[in-house]
Amino acid sequence: MREALRSLELLGIVETRAGGGTFVRHAQPDDLARPLTSFITRGHHIADVIDVRGLIEPAVAERAARNITAEELADLRGILAAQEKKVAAGESYIEEDTRFHEVIGAAARNELLVTVLGVIWDVLRASREEWLQTEKRAHESLEAHRRILTTLERHDPAAARAAAAEHIRAVGEGILNLIKTEVKPT
Repeated sequence: MREALRSLELLGIVETRAGGGTFVRHAQPDDLARPLTSFITRGHHIADVIDVRGLIEPAVAERAARNITAEELADLRGILAAQEKKVAAGESYIEEDTRFHEVIGAAARNELLVTVLGVIWDVLRASREEWLQTEKRAHESLEAHRRILTTLERHDPAAARAAAAEHIRAVGEGILNLIKTEVKPT
């Protein structure tokens, strides 16, 4: 029991007060990021991480469609325009891709969901960067982002969920296929 409490204290989940006992800390969503990242990266196959993303992110888009502001929509349009320029120039657009999803996450108005998604994005970052490098994939990502943005502009939760689900499914399948290709014996 002592070791378990010590581990929780090291993770910042509980605090021990001399003479007072052990208490659960008031945690912020960001306090969960480090232990969650550690948990996800330790012993979990990337397919599981992609699956979790596929469950969470469409729900986030659905919530965002209900809550998104005109300012956030303008941000998404600007991010998409920057992504389009980078794709046309053959440059990496991972920052715009990540930012696009972050703005949608913020529009969902659930800080914990954004934190969990941030951890998932960080875990998948290298795979996403590699997968997004071809021109075909770049254009597919742009088209998917346009479809998602259109649903958000219409404030259509069901359509936003469907568009996000299709996008995440396609990216997830692409990453898994890329990984299968990389590990094939030569």
